[in-house]
Amino acid sequence: MTTSPETVDAPIDVGEGEEGLAKGSITLSGVLFVSIATMAPGAGLAYAIMTGSLFSGGALPLAVVGATIGCVLVAVGIAQMAKHISTAGGLGSFVGRAFHPALGFVIAFCAPMFYLAALPYLALVFGNLIGAALFPQGGAAYKATWIVAGLGCLLISGAFNYFGAAFSTKAGVILGSLEILVLLGMSIHMIMAAGSNNSLSVFTTEHANVEGFTGISGVIAASVYAFLAFIGFEAGAPLAAETKDPKRNIPRAIVWSAVIVGLFYIVGSYAASTYFGADKLFDFMTFNEGDGWIGIAKNLWGAGWIVLLLALLNSSVACANGASMGGTRHIWAMAHAGTIPKVFAKTHPKWKSPVSAIYLMFGIGAVAAVVGGLLWGPVPSLGLFGTIIAVIALPVHMLAALSCPVYYLRYRRSEFKVVVHLIIPVLGVLFLVPGFFVGAGIPVFSFIAPLSWPISLAAPISLAVYVLAFAIMAYLVVKKPEALSALSDHGHTGEDGIVAEDLVRAHPHTRTPSVKPDVALEAG
Repeated sequence: MTTSPETVDAPIDVGEGEEGLAKGSITLSGVLFVSIATMAPGAGLAYAIMTGSLFSGGALPLAVVGATIGCVLVAVGIAQMAKHISTAGGLGSFVGRAFHPALGFVIAFCAPMFYLAALPYLALVFGNLIGAALFPQGGAAYKATWIVAGLGCLLISGAFNYFGAAFSTKAGVILGSLEILVLLGMSIHMIMAAGSNNSLSVFTTEHANVEGFTGISGVIAASVYAFLAFIGFEAGAPLAAETKDPKRNIPRAIVWSAVIVGLFYIVGSYAASTYFGADKLFDFMTFNEGDGWIGIAKNLWGAGWIVLLLALLNSSVACANGASMGGTRHIWAMAHAGTIPKVFAKTHPKWKSPVSAIYLMFGIGAVAAVVGGLLWGPVPSLGLFGTIIAVIALPVHMLAALSCPVYYLRYRRSEFKVVVHLIIPVLGVLFLVPGFFVGAGIPVFSFIAPLSWPISLAAPISLAVYVLAFAIMAYLVVKKPEALSALSDHGHTGEDGIVAEDLVRAHPHTRTPSVKPDVALEAG
């Protein structure tokens, strides 16, 4: 049996005609930086990572190391799925293929929901940064500024998406590189300025001195918040339909984005701990009215703090660009399979971007940002949307990681390796569990604090999203079961609803008459 390079390398679900995506338009560097930018490493370090200092104190770098290990473990499990399944359905296809198409739809439905929540979150971060910089006293001028600036953030990132995958990923490479270089340069400057305060003791529990969270309990609590800064490393998975050699490049992008950003977070948290002072880092979040990194930049760079401000603004745009790419591809895949209205599978005739999904995501994101900001203020609202991201995303990541051992045991037992396909993803899931309970405000651990208003709305909103997903899934099971299978298998199924590639590998002597021989081994 022979196969053409296109059959081997190209995903099978790119669509045809006006519903097609731009197959093979994204390179490894492009998909890598989409994953990196979706994590928003600049804003992630300045805000999410540093929130952990409230619990760990000067032992924050140790907590970040733990979060990095957990994230990379999960990334390895998801990457092992991406080696064989290349679809725009992303994590939903992984879960649907491993467990059941119905559960795969639930994941495919919920994945764009946390990407959607990222858009108002980032718009509010962007708007508040500009509004606070121009009008620190607040008032009507501040309000008008954050609204206009926040909508501008969404307009820019929406334009990147509109002009196609190649354009938006190139923008992601540039934006992602800039924010990392600026924050990394500042971190190195901080380490040098710390002088004799530099010490490896911050990688132990010696400085975990927050009252009520001393020792390892504070480190564990901080690692939970640090892990939230990693959400987005999987954003490259739904871009498989547009990526060159996706079975090689998507797994690499998923793992290496987690490794690169993890090392960046470790360096940044070490710099903050040693420069600010390991024994007083628990006060970092109140320094400079909550903008600690801006305050340090003013001390070190003087008027050059504007460079850091621009990097954080850039981080917001880059993250919105990456999140919308991941979310719109999930929506496109569901529409293309027929699980949601086909109108959302429409693509631009020239740019091959999923324009209907783009309009939907950015329209809802803009309304949510303005309404939330006006109701509760930009800062409380971005806290709400950020928590929604975590509560919806963590179960999605857990099931995606657990799909690895299930899939390999069911369909690729000859390739199954206990460490890579079982121990690593299961350990990664164990790292995620505390983060879910923290975000949902469920006090099963002593370090989980009650959530303030309006952040306390995150749990019921997230629950409503999952209830809606299961309700639609129940309808599809009864009325359109073929659409559920199409989402996971994209129409290339064998006699028992198993994808041809998996069926052939599980039963090497079985020929599937419904699939052409030249694609039987590469239909994943």
